[in-house]
Amino acid sequence: MKFNDIKQTIGFFAISIAWAAMNFANAIYIAIVDGKATDSGVIIFWSGIFILVSWIIFLIWPIAKIKSDSKLLKTKLFIPLAIIYAAIAYAVIIGSMFQSFELLLIFLPQALFVGLIFGIVFIGLINSKRIADFLYKKPLTKTLFFFSPVILISLFLYIIPMIAPSLVFRFVPNPVRTKIIANTIPKYKVGDDVEQLKNELPGYLAHIKNGSGNMFATMENFAFVLQANCGKIVRLEYSENHLDFDNTIYGSISEKPCP
Repeated sequence: MKFNDIKQTIGFFAISIAWAAMNFANAIYIAIVDGKATDSGVIIFWSGIFILVSWIIFLIWPIAKIKSDSKLLKTKLFIPLAIIYAAIAYAVIIGSMFQSFELLLIFLPQALFVGLIFGIVFIGLINSKRIADFLYKKPLTKTLFFFSPVILISLFLYIIPMIAPSLVFRFVPNPVRTKIIANTIPKYKVGDDVEQLKNELPGYLAHIKNGSGNMFATMENFAFVLQANCGKIVRLEYSENHLDFDNTIYGSISEKPCP
């Protein structure tokens, strides 16, 4: 009875962890290849839909049929089977929707990764007596498990960017990255160390090299002009609208000889 009461909760939590882990890994990969994970927000959104569809069509019923004494749960064979099953589910959904073999191959590694993480997490939690007792004795805590996708994505898109913005700057979607820039630039003023600002926005102020350079940028709700020389910020203006300040780059400011 206990096993039947908790297995769907653990299954949903396992697929949520797999989805989150896939998006984290994908964002890191894109950032390594392209310098920043520009499209990570799109991937988070669409992969979330595909994962939900996969859960409804391919996982609820099989999990319901698993017995507590199943030998499959006592062996690591479950993990490679989960990988293969994830590939099949992915191929059926993507194949039926887009009918494109090329598109199918593009995101197949992500599907295999989801299967791997799901298999590891599910087999680990379902065989944990401590987890089973915890969920069975405190049924209200199962609600947190079912809200795990929201919690995980909030952690990545809101909580960590607020606490440690430089840590995730290159990996978050563009809107989150823009917000980090808009929150970071105003913390600085003329005379501050420009390298410290560059460290807070990794890879963003690439035009400023060896402590000198210029940059002007406009975003949806923020614009700034920054000029640096000899390792110091020598001009910094910003506003919600680039028309509210002089955004002209004055070359003479950042080309003066250092003392």
